[in-house]
Amino acid sequence: MFLIEIAHPAGTYTADDHHTIATALVATMTSADDAPEATMRRARRMTHVAFRELRDWHTGDGPIAGSGAPPVIATITLPEDWCDESGAHMMGTVRAAIGRVDRARGWTRDVGDLWINVVGIANRRIGMNGKATDSDGVMAELTAEFQALLASGEYTVPEGKLLDPICGMTVTAGKSAITLDHDGKTIGFCAIGCRDTYARRHDLSLS
Repeated sequence: MFLIEIAHPAGTYTADDHHTIATALVATMTSADDAPEATMRRARRMTHVAFRELRDWHTGDGPIAGSGAPPVIATITLPEDWCDESGAHMMGTVRAAIGRVDRARGWTRDVGDLWINVVGIANRRIGMNGKATDSDGVMAELTAEFQALLASGEYTVPEGKLLDPICGMTVTAGKSAITLDHDGKTIGFCAIGCRDTYARRHDLSLS
């Protein structure tokens, strides 16, 4: 669930600018060398980037001028459980995507004209496919194709790697790895969100 809305003054970005920003966002957020294509395919389907043009935009200095980098307010909507871990990273991803257009246009951005806000949606307030769910429900839908492959025995783990059993990403064991010990095995996770989902599914304590 990656929902991104980018608002800007009407007439300041072109359709090509929108395409540049959206393509950069999707490429960064839905591709990973150590993730299975089954998960990335679902991630691409569940990622939405939209643009909204607003009229008569004013700041404290008055109406926005028609030249230079336009002010932007970007809103990233995530399950609340994911915000602490993913919020700052996604802010950087949006900033970098908007920066591509700034550089292509030769724009220099002033302080205070790029706001990127992360909005966390509480569990049971997430309306996936119009039905109330929680972060675990979103994760289950996101990884459903991978889980089917895993259950069939068709998915193999590269030697020397740990498999994140939630999303299918491979993890290098080491001091910095996110792990849990369960049934005598050390299980690796790509992120705290996957670890916490696994713990809840198996009623494991994280204390």
